[in-house]
Parts: sequence; structure tokens; C-alpha cells
Amino acid sequence: MKTKSVLIGLILIISTSTSAQIGRTYSDGHGGRIFFPFGDISFADELVSFNKGNPFQAEEYSNPQKALNIPDNDGSGDKNSTGLGHGGELIVKFTDNTLYDIDGYDLYVFEIGSGLEPVDVYISKNGVEWISVGQTGGGFSKIDISEYVKKTDVFRYVKIVDVKDDASGEWPGAEIDAVGAIGSSMNFQLNSSVLFKSGESTIGEDKSSLYKIGEKIKNLGGLTIIEGYTDNVGSSESNLHLSEARAITIKSFFIDSCQIDANLLEINAYGEINPIADNNTEVGRMKNRRVEIIVFPKLNLNKNDVVGIWNTDWGELHIYRYGNIIAGWYTEDYGEILGELSDEHTIIGKWVENDSGESCAESIYGRNHWGRMIMKFNDDFTELTTKWGYCTIEPTKEDWNGERK
Repeated sequence: MKTKSVLIGLILIISTSTSAQIGRTYSDGHGGRIFFPFGDISFADELVSFNKGNPFQAEEYSNPQKALNIPDNDGSGDKNSTGLGHGGELIVKFTDNTLYDIDGYDLYVFEIGSGLEPVDVYISKNGVEWISVGQTGGGFSKIDISEYVKKTDVFRYVKIVDVKDDASGEWPGAEIDAVGAIGSSMNFQLNSSVLFKSGESTIGEDKSSLYKIGEKIKNLGGLTIIEGYTDNVGSSESNLHLSEARAITIKSFFIDSCQIDANLLEINAYGEINPIADNNTEVGRMKNRRVEIIVFPKLNLNKNDVVGIWNTDWGELHIYRYGNIIAGWYTEDYGEILGELSDEHTIIGKWVENDSGESCAESIYGRNHWGRMIMKFNDDFTELTTKWGYCTIEPTKEDWNGERK
């Protein structure tokens, strides 16, 4: 086997900002909202390719970049979306999260516009081999991928193809505002030079980053998959063995040094397959020599507690829970809540609106109308009472109460 480079990647595909990991709700563009447990990182954020349909929309309505990141349709028109055109095809990639199967719906396609048109949806691990996961019904569309995949499969690519349902109209083809994965796994990265010497599977002396990742894995508490990859230098067989040895080394470190349950750790060895860069260049080969650590958070989505719909003084309040993270929305001025459970019956967090009696110097979700809140629920979770205040002021106002719907 030829000598390997000293570099091997342990790639993180997650934002380091705290706000990006907070669950929140997003407008579907048609009067409803949907909860994404990992907030802004849940959406596809890299354009792979775009092939316009025929006929297609004007250039200002056909910018494929408009289909990336969070849903941002403000109801003023279609310029914040990508018009596919009749039979058009769009391929996007998740770079700070991945798509996988959870209980219930997994993938969401936000389509806007007055003439809603269906699309065929495909998913892929590598952007080459595709799995058809069904057809949307137009509008805000949700897809359950469970019948097509294994529980531990992870996907980074989504392909959306306009169905050519109706070529008539001023703007033919579906208009895509965003593509989101509610089953977002979290992947970690660090500078690869500290891990292995060339052609070896022994970890270097600097293990500080691995300790930090181990702590994050324990906090998330779910299944962790360690995937080993190499470049294409050397034989396929030797590369497969090397990628497996390095994945085993990382697994052993997490078990022995971080006290992570071995039953929650699995390894996959892929050798030189699924490259993420060009193996014909040294830079590309360095990127392909990598280990990816994928963590599936331990879910608690079905607990019947604060979760549900509540009739309150501020309109209908929808509350969602992901572990101890709380997010929700209410009908008063496009309001949202975010916070955590401090105990079984108490949410401590913030409310956010488009407008309110006072404006704050800092913004949350791009809005300057927000404040602190403490929301308490009675013993059988049939009633709630809330103390709230503006901005950072201690929450003392008490006119936000409600009952379970």
C-alpha cells in the first residue's frame, strides 16, 4: 500500500452557534407552521445542480439559490423561491446536518405560489445513486421515508423534479422556497492533522477535540455511527482495512476515555468509495481521507405533557417538545416561543413577535419584539399560566393564560 497523508478528516456538519441548535417553527407559506427540532440547521444549504424546465419562469423567479436555507417567503410574491419550470430539476445538499428516518414524517418541501404543483422527490447518500421517496401533493408537503430506507441510513442529497402536471399559466412549474429534514442527525468535525500519522490508525497525542466531541455525544444520548473513508491511493482492499481500523480506534477511544456506552456506537468502513472531492488533486485527496461521526439524538417526541394545542389569551398556542427543548407558535402577531423545561411543569424561555408594545435593542430570529417568559402547567396539564415581560426585564405580567384544546 502507498503511504497515506498525515491528514484524516473528522467532519462536522453542524453550526457551532447556539441559536442554530434551538428548535423553532417556520411558516409553511399557506397559513400554517411546522416545528423543526434543530431549527435553522435543518434546511438544505448547498446547491448541487439546477436544470430549468421548459417553459420556465423569468430569470428573477428562477434563481436556484432561493431554494436554500430557511423558509423565507414573506407573502409578498415569489421572488424568495425557485421556480422549477415545467419539468425542471433541482438538486440540493445538507451540509450542516443530514436526513434520516424518524417516527413520522422526515422530509419537508416548502412550495409556494397560487398554482400549487406536485413534484417527484428523490434522496441520495452520495448524489449519484437515488431513491425515489414519492410525490408531493403541492403546497407544504411532508414525506415519510421509512419504507424506502434503513433506520441507520443517512442522506445528504435531495432531488426535486417538477411533475409537468400543468404547463398552462403565467409561471409554469413548482416554486420551491426551502427543503427541510426534521430527522436531522448531527455530525462533528475537527482539524484532521491531530488524529493519525500517515498510513496508521493510532491517534496522535492531542486528543482534546475528541474529548469535547465525546461529551457532546453523551449529551445527545443517541446512536452514534463512526464512518471511515480514504482517498483512492493504494488498493481498494488496503484502503477498506485502513478506514475500518481508524473507525475502530475512534470507537475504542470513546468507550475507554469518554465512558460512552459501546452499545450506542457503530462503525462503517467505506475505504475509497463516496469521495467528497477530486482524487486527482492533493487537496481533494486530503478531503477524502476522513472519518465522519454521525449522532442520532435520543428523541422524546410522544410524551403527553406540555405538548399540544392550547387556547390562550394570545390566541391558539401550539407547543412542541424535543427532549427538554421547547418551541412553538401562537396566532397573536405571528408569535413564537422558545425555551427549555426547567421541570416537568415549567417552561423558561422567550416569546418573539413581529410587533409589540416595546422594541428591544437586540433581535431574536431577526425581530426586535421579544421578552422573557415563565410558563407553568397544572398537575394534569389541562391549564397554563404565564408570567412575561419585555426584552430582558423580569417577567411579571400575568395576562397570558390558557386551557388545553
